[in-house]
Amino acid sequence: MPNTPNINLDVRNFASGAPYKNVAASNGQTYSYCYTGGDDGNGGLDQTVGNGRDTALVSLIADQRYEISGHNFLNDPNNQLSWSGNSKRNGNIIDANNAIANAEYCVIVTDTGNGNCTIVCDPPIINR
Repeated sequence: MPNTPNINLDVRNFASGAPYKNVAASNGQTYSYCYTGGDDGNGGLDQTVGNGRDTALVSLIADQRYEISGHNFLNDPNNQLSWSGNSKRNGNIIDANNAIANAEYCVIVTDTGNGNCTIVCDPPIINR
């Protein structure tokens, strides 16, 4: 039976220390993000193949000026992952969980208070 972990994402418009990861936004400025929750406590998902489809809620817990504006899935050759939801503050990652995968999901966040620059935030997903 799959679990249904909740994942929180916090984003800041400045460099931060651990556990935040510093990245360059689309405008070249340094932002930081931090995932909590998931299966590993850091936003990662770790499932066992054959245990059924799994859905994980991703909630943006940052300042209201930040909005989820997109998502990408990387290293998912068997199309295990999909996204559900049109909210600017949360969405669901759906894992079909029927093939081994070592993929990543990227939540793309827009800073509406700073020229609509985008920040890509990417923890891993593992189907064992």
